[in-house]
Amino acid sequence: MLDMEKKHQFSRMLLYLAEALDISESRYQEAVEKYKAVGKWLGKEDSPLAPFNPDIHPQGSFALGTVVKPVFREDEYDIDLVCRLSVSKNLITQQHLKKMVGYRLKENRTYAGMLEVEGRKCWTLHYADGAKFHLDILPAIPDDFKWLVRLGVPYEFAMHAMCITDKEKWHLDKDWPRSNPKGYAQWFRQRMITVFKSQRRFLADQLGASIEDVPDYKVKTPLQRTIQILKRHRDVMFTDDPDGRPISIIITTLAAQAYNNETNLYDALMSIVTGMPKLIRSHNGILFVSNPVNPQENFADKWREHPDRANKFQKWLIQAEKDISSAVEYQGTEKIADRLKLAFGERAVNEATFAYGQKIIKTAD
Repeated sequence: MLDMEKKHQFSRMLLYLAEALDISESRYQEAVEKYKAVGKWLGKEDSPLAPFNPDIHPQGSFALGTVVKPVFREDEYDIDLVCRLSVSKNLITQQHLKKMVGYRLKENRTYAGMLEVEGRKCWTLHYADGAKFHLDILPAIPDDFKWLVRLGVPYEFAMHAMCITDKEKWHLDKDWPRSNPKGYAQWFRQRMITVFKSQRRFLADQLGASIEDVPDYKVKTPLQRTIQILKRHRDVMFTDDPDGRPISIIITTLAAQAYNNETNLYDALMSIVTGMPKLIRSHNGILFVSNPVNPQENFADKWREHPDRANKFQKWLIQAEKDISSAVEYQGTEKIADRLKLAFGERAVNEATFAYGQKIIKTAD
C-alpha cells in the first residue's frame, strides 16, 4: 500500500510531466489565431462558400485538451479542424464539397503556397518551420441525425452529426462517410464534468476572476492529464513501430469510460490503466471499442484485419502500468526521474523534474 505522502509527491511529479507534454500557451494561441484566420477567409463575403456559412472548429486532441508535444523537436503538432458547410447532401457530392473548399484555399496566395498534395479526406496547410504545426482541414456538411437518436444516442450529442469527404468513397455519395467530433467532445466533457467544474472554480479563485472568465482550455482534469501521459508512453514505446501503436481515439475513449472522477492524478492514472482492458467488448469473436456517439462504429475495426495490434494494445497497457508502478517505488526525485525517462523520454522528464524542484524551493522559501 502506497503511503499518502509518497502518493501525493508522485502525483505532483506526474502533473509536472503532463504539463511538460502539453502544448504551450503561446503555441496554442498561435494555432487558434491561424485557424480562425482560415475560417475568416473561407467565409468572407465575396467567398463562393459564404452562402453556406462555413464554420471551422477544432476536433480531436486540440478540442479535447489532450494535445501532446511531438517526441522529437523537429516534428510538428497535427491540428485537426472541421470546415462545416450548411448544405444538404442531396444537393452536393463529396467530390464537389472537397473541391469547393480546396479551390477557395487556393485563391489565397499564402494558403496556396502552404497546401500539400490533396489528402484522402483533408486539405493540409503547412506553416513555416517556426510554427511547428500544420492544419488538417476536413470538409463536412450536416447529417440527418435522427437515426442516432433511435439508436439511443442523446439528442445533445447526436445533433452535431455530420457527413465528411473521403476520396476512396466518392462513388458512394448517397451513403456518405459519417462523423461526429463535436458530439464526441461533449460526451468526453460529460465524463469529467464534476471534476472539471470543481477545478474551474478553484482556478477562478486563484486568479481572482469569475468562473465564466476562465476559458475551458485552461482547466486540465486528471482524465485529460492521464490521456496525455498515456499517449506519450505509447509514442516512446512504439517509436520503431508506428503502425503497431495504439490509436489515440481508442486510448481516449477507453480512458474516459474508465475514469471515475478521481481528483488525484496517480489514482486516476492507475484506475484508468487497470480499467481500460475490461471495457473492450467482443461480439461474435470481434473485438469492439464502440464510438459513444455512434454505437455502430467500431474504433477497433482495424484489429480484425491486424490482430497483432490488439495484442500490442494489451501489452502496451501492461507495460504502462508496470512502468508507473515501479517508478513510484523509488526513493528520491532523481531516481524516480531516471525510471520515468525510460518510459516517457528524457526531454519531458527533465522539464518535469526542473519544475518539481522549483516548486519545492519556492515552498521552502
